[in-house]
Amino acid sequence: MTGTTTGKGMSQKAVMERLKKLLALSRSSNAHEAAAALARAQQLMHEHQITEDDLVLSNIGDFACRFTWGAKTRPTRYQTRLWSMINAVFGVRSVFMEGSGQIRFYGLTDRAEIAAYTCDVLSRQLRQARADFLGAQNKRIKRTTKISRADNFAEGWILAVRSKAQRLVISPEEEQLLLRYEDTALGEMEKMTEGRAAPPSRRSDQAFCDGHREGRKAQLHAPMAGEQRLAIAGDVP
Repeated sequence: MTGTTTGKGMSQKAVMERLKKLLALSRSSNAHEAAAALARAQQLMHEHQITEDDLVLSNIGDFACRFTWGAKTRPTRYQTRLWSMINAVFGVRSVFMEGSGQIRFYGLTDRAEIAAYTCDVLSRQLRQARADFLGAQNKRIKRTTKISRADNFAEGWILAVRSKAQRLVISPEEEQLLLRYEDTALGEMEKMTEGRAAPPSRRSDQAFCDGHREGRKAQLHAPMAGEQRLAIAGDVP
């Protein structure tokens, strides 16, 4: 709906913003001002056929990470753990789009947008770090062993990054809002699973430790304010 123009010449987004301001005014201690604002809000909702659910759900944004991995159907476990870590840090949720390999984050608009940005930045850093690790492996080692070690390396990398950012706990009200959004916008879309685990191999524990060490070097400088700032930058003690 965002960006469309209504018959009254206002975009849907502008109408929603206007409604939110009017509803805020409707809680004014000035009875006359509150009544006038509520009446105008109800009029706008009627003119543009906007329901209360539409207004509530307009607070939710949905943003795709620009980076896409090779997996188009079933992602690896380290990929799903990266996305789950981002969900926890920003208090959002994500869904893997079967067929495109795209990951989308949804939640309160500002947080969902920066979560998608964070995913893009960290995914690129992780891919490069994993590729460097793979390139350093002995060429005589079996490919399955290399992949196993590289995947364990990636999981260690993610754990290190996760230790550098605080989890954002969302309120029960926001939790309900996300559930309503899922029912309305996502329908029967299957929720993301744990992902494909790395096959067992020798020295996988060492690979995990190597990844954890490299993950401490992750860099992310996001233009956020207040409690929403994600503090990931450089080595940690």
